[in-house]
Amino acid sequence: MLGYSILCALLLCLFSQIDDLLKYIFSLGALITGVQFFKRHDGRGMRIAFVASTIVLYFIFAVIYAFYVAVKTGQLPAAP
Repeated sequence: MLGYSILCALLLCLFSQIDDLLKYIFSLGALITGVQFFKRHDGRGMRIAFVASTIVLYFIFAVIYAFYVAVKTGQLPAAP
């Protein structure tokens, strides 16, 4: 479950950071990852844990990326 959550969170993080048409490929990848997880795990608890951990990991990766951009450029990234 953790692997699927990490992959889905990374794809969603890339989706939120990219501004051109390529961003929708990452969104589609996150959707396909979620569908594959839901096909393999029928339990409600596993599905809730997947969604919750994906959301938490997405925010963690977004903060890490913001820190990376701040260190690299010396300024905070603009809010979308």
